Amino acid sequence: MPRAVTLITTSPGKVDDVATGVRAVKGVREVLTVAGRADVAVLFEGSFEEIPKILSGIQEVEGVQTTETLVELTE
Repeated sequence: MPRAVTLITTSPGKVDDVATGVRAVKGVREVLTVAGRADVAVLFEGSFEEIPKILSGIQEVEGVQTTETLVELTE
């Protein structure tokens, strides 16, 4: 099953709230608060049909400003 990583930039002061909200999205395997150009990194997996649905769930979490998603092409 393909895996993906989404890098999230949050609204100021919302890192913990976003990390908590993203953990509740079906398909999410791991959530990391990180330093760098993103505030939160999310690891998830699903079929190529499921990945856009999981990503939509992540983007709907309050406090998410921007996302960048990297999808694994080979296992």
